[in-house]
Amino acid sequence: MCILVDESRRIMSTFNPTPELHKIQNDMCVAGSWIDKMPTGTIIESVPQESIRRLKEEALPEYRRLAANLIDRFIDEYEAQGGRRIEITEKFERMYKWKQ
Repeated sequence: MCILVDESRRIMSTFNPTPELHKIQNDMCVAGSWIDKMPTGTIIESVPQESIRRLKEEALPEYRRLAANLIDRFIDEYEAQGGRRIEITEKFERMYKWKQ
């Protein structure tokens, strides 16, 4: 989220992320934290075990969904705070691919 804030503030210095944006970010962190689901004492091998690969694969779809939602909400909030939607959308489109 720091990059989104930094880029938004480069264009509109008064931009501030809302509590909703922080909540989406926190939900992203929880969704992407597959390490918390590993049994205690597990050692990850150089070539990760099947169980580790599966944990990562299960975490990615929700993490990506929340990341796309975060970018969309950033654009909405940027516009709500007085910024030009097209300006920030074009900036983020150069940086990320979040729509399919």
